Amino acid sequence: MERFLTFVGMHAIAGVLGAFFVKSFFESGSLLSLFIGFTIFYLFMTLFSMYSLNNLVGSRWRWLSRFGLFKRVIVYHLITVLGLYLFTIVFFSVPGLLVLVIEGDKILNEINIMEGVAAVIFLLIFSFIIYPLPIILGAIIMSWLSHGIQGLFQFKRKQVVRVKPPKTLDFAEYGKWVVVRQDYAIDTIQKVLTANTKLADRGDPRRNRILASFLFVGPTGVGKTETAKALADYLRQEGYGFIRIDANQFTTEEGIWTLLGSPKGYIGSETPGLLPGAISQNPKQVILIDEIEKADRRFYQVMLQLLDEGYVIERSTGYAYYVSRAIVIFTSNLENQRIAEIMETLSDPIEIDIAVRKTLESAVIEFSPYRSFKITPEFLGRIDAVVPFRSLGFEDLVEIAYRELRRLGEDVSIDFARALA
Repeated sequence: MERFLTFVGMHAIAGVLGAFFVKSFFESGSLLSLFIGFTIFYLFMTLFSMYSLNNLVGSRWRWLSRFGLFKRVIVYHLITVLGLYLFTIVFFSVPGLLVLVIEGDKILNEINIMEGVAAVIFLLIFSFIIYPLPIILGAIIMSWLSHGIQGLFQFKRKQVVRVKPPKTLDFAEYGKWVVVRQDYAIDTIQKVLTANTKLADRGDPRRNRILASFLFVGPTGVGKTETAKALADYLRQEGYGFIRIDANQFTTEEGIWTLLGSPKGYIGSETPGLLPGAISQNPKQVILIDEIEKADRRFYQVMLQLLDEGYVIERSTGYAYYVSRAIVIFTSNLENQRIAEIMETLSDPIEIDIAVRKTLESAVIEFSPYRSFKITPEFLGRIDAVVPFRSLGFEDLVEIAYRELRRLGEDVSIDFARALA
């Protein structure tokens, strides 16, 4: 629905501009009829240009998929106009040259060459003002207004929490409202986001690619994945997308093909990989990789490249797809009991971080005699923060039950939720 309104709104703005231009030139006809006519015309030309170019060039112009809707529309129309100009020149120049050869002297004596050149230039400028200038301006204006339209479709939960301007990325209040009793983890995330956003605003090229990277560790079922979803949900109002990748699905080379695309010549190579496809649609992403320890080592290398350079390479085309201020989150269940003990016994943040990192560096998980996993120092060195999650007790489960019932609209007391838990 949102994309449909954006598409129609862009052409409606173009129709208004086209009607205004024609009215200012000729001062005839009603603005309403001109607006309706030009809007229909621009819609037809957009659909015609997209359909015809996609059928003519096919997959040879797959680089266009890296552009957003507005840029693609502008490129399609500019190519269509160029084609129309070339067709017009060829169509009229050949008969004109024949007539000039046959009756050249007579024609040259009867016409003024400068007036003819001026008329051609005027027709070119006028045709450009009528088409495609209005659709280009409509796409630019609609791209400015699109953030306002996205706000109409935000999940109602965001209206409950006061959100601050995007540069502060104040996630702490919202995260504590969604996730129960993980204040240490939420505060750690907020501190990293705030510090790295300041670096990005000052022009740090790395932070403008990867804004932040986290490794969530701790027991199962304490809110690691829920925290990542809450962060993605909160940042959706700033134009972020969300990709969730279950590392358990990428234990083989064929699984890596699903992620990055099949090599050229293989079945499915015409379809972009899961990660490049999502980044091409929106380079601002919250990327969640669940249970990183279960993935193949080649998957691990892809993630290191993403953290280092801020891009992934699509296998079939070789194109590099760059992210923009992306947030990468890994989750792991390695040494979850030991990490839970650290969270219970230590209180100083620096001591917790040192103890958790040492625990992870010494952890090895054996899947088979031929396959094991170990978090290496080079991986931990690329992570902005290792975020440990504490175990949940009975009262925490009561709080979760109470919050869920309240979100469903049930007017219940905390005692009722305790009885259910």
